[in-house]
Amino acid sequence: MDIAKKHYERKCQRVALTKWSNCVKLHKKTQRWEIGFVEMGNKVQGCDGLSVLPTSLSMTIFQYLELRDLLNCAEVCCTWKAIIQSGALWSQINFSVEKDWITDSTMKQILQNYRPFVIHLNLRGCVSLKPCLKCISECRNIQDLNLSECFNVTDTMVQRIVEGCPCLLYLNLSCTLTTNTTLRELSRNCLNLQYLSLAYCNRFTDEGFMYLTTGKSCRNLVHLNLSGCTQMTANGFRYISAGCPSLREIVINDMPTLSDSCVLALIARCHCLSAISLLDAPHLSDGLKIAEVATLKTFRTEGNNQLTDAGWKALCSSSHGLRRLHAGMTDASLKSVANLKNLHNLDISLCNKVSDTGIRYLTEGSSSAKLRELNVSYCSLITDTSVMRISQRLCKLYHLDLSYCERLTDMSLGWVSGSSICSLDISGCKIQDQGLASLEGIRLKKLVLAECVSVTDVGMQKLCKTVRDLEYVDVSHCVALSDSAIRAVSFYCRGLVTLRMLGCPKMTDMAVHYLTSGSQYLRELDASGCVLLTDRSPRHIRRVCPPLCSMAMVCCSSISRVAALKLQPHVKHWEHSNDNPPNWLGYNTGPIVSPVRRPIKTEEVAEQQSVKTRAASTERT
Repeated sequence: MDIAKKHYERKCQRVALTKWSNCVKLHKKTQRWEIGFVEMGNKVQGCDGLSVLPTSLSMTIFQYLELRDLLNCAEVCCTWKAIIQSGALWSQINFSVEKDWITDSTMKQILQNYRPFVIHLNLRGCVSLKPCLKCISECRNIQDLNLSECFNVTDTMVQRIVEGCPCLLYLNLSCTLTTNTTLRELSRNCLNLQYLSLAYCNRFTDEGFMYLTTGKSCRNLVHLNLSGCTQMTANGFRYISAGCPSLREIVINDMPTLSDSCVLALIARCHCLSAISLLDAPHLSDGLKIAEVATLKTFRTEGNNQLTDAGWKALCSSSHGLRRLHAGMTDASLKSVANLKNLHNLDISLCNKVSDTGIRYLTEGSSSAKLRELNVSYCSLITDTSVMRISQRLCKLYHLDLSYCERLTDMSLGWVSGSSICSLDISGCKIQDQGLASLEGIRLKKLVLAECVSVTDVGMQKLCKTVRDLEYVDVSHCVALSDSAIRAVSFYCRGLVTLRMLGCPKMTDMAVHYLTSGSQYLRELDASGCVLLTDRSPRHIRRVCPPLCSMAMVCCSSISRVAALKLQPHVKHWEHSNDNPPNWLGYNTGPIVSPVRRPIKTEEVAEQQSVKTRAASTERT
């Protein structure tokens, strides 16, 4: 009887609580309706417009705010605070972009308050927030964690994190000081891990990867980045092959010690591999037998001269599903590549042995049907004839990179007219005004003219009159251009989003004034090295805010620090310095009589820059 009585009392209490809750909700709706629309002197009194909106719509608006703005809005009123404390707004937290101002206590409080809702957490480069890393283990629902460039991360911290986060799918530990102990903990605890980046972690050895074969974890690993791990040998890759049978993507860039035996050990049991990247591996040869990987769709390799035409022929004959290819080739190799029916992206930059003959093989083969991106930059033997074949035969081509092809003339742009190309890079080519004027009947959205020193304002004006769909324009180091060129871009290209004009010594405040008057969608502007810009330019730029989100004014010696700082609150990414421009720009040698070009980019410089770019791109995009 006592049990039945207690059950009856609980049921009554539940009914009463439900009725009371419904009454409160109805009262709040009525009160909000009355308060929100009471007018006194033609002014709405009692609440703001955002609080009157439905909660789902208010949350959508708050999702566009940065972390600092969210914290400030939470202090406005109880209604805003209740909306901001909703879990949907805290599923993705990026502390990396806030690391310059956020404190350890603030980060700790955020992680503790919203730990049930955090799914994606980015702490890249947050080296000054060591104590807060312990709070990550309390976010048990986290799936994506980026700890790259956090040099204070230790094996003990990683152990605590992986033990407390059983749902972890993506883990980035690149450029950290973790050791083999971390691999041991990953093999024990991360049952669902699919993405793992250990790029440039120099303390891992073969012994650490041996743990992958002993534990039950990492069996579902799909992506693995081992770039820069030079201490590995063939045994380490053999352990990876045995412990990660589901591996589909492997990145092994910047590893000079990589040999054919390492690659053979890797592909021995990884039968699902579809993407392999082996950049800067000089000791690879035809003996690596990549052709045995039947499921291969993406293959990237450069920095070696031991891969022969016979090896490429074997690869192309067996990998019919290959879609993306980046490699150094000859004309004979391109003849084999031309048979790839599903090829979408081809990068043969820095191939000094590729000539018009190789391009003819490519355009006449089966690969021409689906090819959408083609990079032939620094191919010094290519002429206007190749551009003609590319424009006429590659009907689905979207992006074409012809930068630093020394033999191209204005005639090449005439062949590009009327093609399907929407993105064109002709940096460093000997293009003049006549070539730009010949661009007609093409819906270009992106155009890169960097270091085209012979292009003048007249050419830019003729170009903009016929090509009005441009959204991205790069005229960096075009030293002959002045304000008139920017006026033409701003007046005719109304949809302009990004403009890069760094290193243009003739640009004045008037050029910035033209931009702010005509380019209402401008979001990114780089005016670094424009020494004639003064404090008027930041005042003009504030007119287009908030659309403008990125502004660079490096080496603008005539723009004061005070004027530049006034612009900083209005843009998301801001950069300024009063340093004098570098000597190679020619600014410090008196008036510029003839066009001054940047130093020619050699293969060695290109390789160094590519290494830096790949090291910075280890974070998932």
